[in-house]
Amino acid sequence: MSSPDLTPTTARSGSDRHAPPPRAPGALRWLVVGIAASIVLLVGLPVLMLVKRTELVAAIERETPGTLSEEWMGWIVVFALAYAIVLHLVDVVLLLWLTPRILRGRRWARITLTVYLVVATAGSLYSATMGGMYLAVVIPTDILHVIMVALLWAPPSVRRFFAAHRAARRGAAAQDAAQPNTSR
Repeated sequence: MSSPDLTPTTARSGSDRHAPPPRAPGALRWLVVGIAASIVLLVGLPVLMLVKRTELVAAIERETPGTLSEEWMGWIVVFALAYAIVLHLVDVVLLLWLTPRILRGRRWARITLTVYLVVATAGSLYSATMGGMYLAVVIPTDILHVIMVALLWAPPSVRRFFAAHRAARRGAAAQDAAQPNTSR
């Protein structure tokens, strides 16, 4: 299997200037697998909270011992569930939106996903303190986040992939700028 041509389009011959950009390297294809697993875990936590509602109530009671009436506890449980569902839905949408952009070599998407993964990992540490129900999701999710950040930045093939896409866009922009504007 030959490696893809990662030569920037500006360095290619004139007939090869519009060649397709390089295909995503294996590390980014594994990143997609990690994103899919992360989405399953993101959906799984609110479902787990619904199924194990008594553990959710126990976690809230540990945080607010004896201070909530039964009515308020009901409202807090609803709020906690709604918060988890909305937050995780936003996370899923963000992951689904960023993934194709990363596979197209967009550096900003790579950086955005990295920031998201770091913030999500830091935020999940709070969930981890809430009890065992959350640990079943937090630990694998955080491991996935670390692996995904490594897949985004460590492999040389990924760095070359993003560099080639950036060079191709710069070359195309320079070529467009050099074309005479006949619309005047």
